[in-house]
Amino acid sequence: MAKKQIIGVFGGTFDPPHQAHLEVGRQVALELGMAQILFVVANDPWQKTLEKEITSATDRFKMVQLMLAQDPNLVASDVELVLGGESVTAQTLERLTSLYPNCDLDLIVGYDAALGIETWRDYERIFEYARIVVVDRPGKQDELPGFLNGALRVTGPSLDISSDDIKDRLQRGFGVEGLLPESVKTYIVENLIYGG
Repeated sequence: MAKKQIIGVFGGTFDPPHQAHLEVGRQVALELGMAQILFVVANDPWQKTLEKEITSATDRFKMVQLMLAQDPNLVASDVELVLGGESVTAQTLERLTSLYPNCDLDLIVGYDAALGIETWRDYERIFEYARIVVVDRPGKQDELPGFLNGALRVTGPSLDISSDDIKDRLQRGFGVEGLLPESVKTYIVENLIYGG
């Protein structure tokens, strides 16, 4: 029986998507031999929208498409936009399982996000659909909670970039060289996102 291809599922708000997101995708795909990584753009990241304003899902999806244009095995996914409503990872994985029935899914999360999985809606169902891949910060591999004992761990790239910091720099008129792909920066400026 042929071994199933692995598809990585890398979800996020991507507000905006930046160089660290891109490098995580490239590194994890290479290290784990994934056929493809889906960058799943959150439709309504409800845990964040309670705290701050989020750029429209359409703009965030377009920026992710632009960022991934040069990487054929990294693909922008609008599965959560199509599902609509609040983004629930278990529901997303269930849908992706039906869209990719002959593949195994790996859910890619950063270490900090992994610690918060228990606060996600229906989080127990995530394990029915995917293996968890935790991306650690370089030089640091802290213990994970017991419910993540089966998680696979990889070390992420040495890039400390924050979407909030990028937004702040853009609003203040500071440069963002090296933080964003040029195509994403152009889209932000042309569409006056984050104060352009």
